[in-house]
Amino acid sequence: MSTGQDYSIIVQQLERMSTKIDEISKEVQLTNIEMAKLGGMKHAIQDLKSWKENVDSAVNAEDLREMKSALAEIKKNTEEISHFEKEISTLKEEKAKDKEEIDKLKTFKTKIATVGAVSFFILTTAITVLGWYLS
Repeated sequence: MSTGQDYSIIVQQLERMSTKIDEISKEVQLTNIEMAKLGGMKHAIQDLKSWKENVDSAVNAEDLREMKSALAEIKKNTEEISHFEKEISTLKEEKAKDKEEIDKLKTFKTKIATVGAVSFFILTTAITVLGWYLS
């Protein structure tokens, strides 16, 4: 019986070892899965790092500040241009009104010159006729 017992103890120990090996195998598989996930994360982090370096090399903070100030200046100049455009349109309207006034004055001058010439002709004719009549 002692050999039977020894065998049963050995069989029990072997079964326990088999169970432990299966558990260890499962743990190793889980560890491998986690390591694969970590490897994927490592590659993703490296990709992000290289992307950030590319972005930093393309535009740095100082360039961004300069671009922002240039954009602000452009906006300011655009507003000033809009203001000048309004002033120019106002000046054009005033010029059109002044031109109308000048045209009216030219017409008036022409009328006065015509009336003066006709009056002078009538006066000259009257003096000539009066001169003939008196002579």
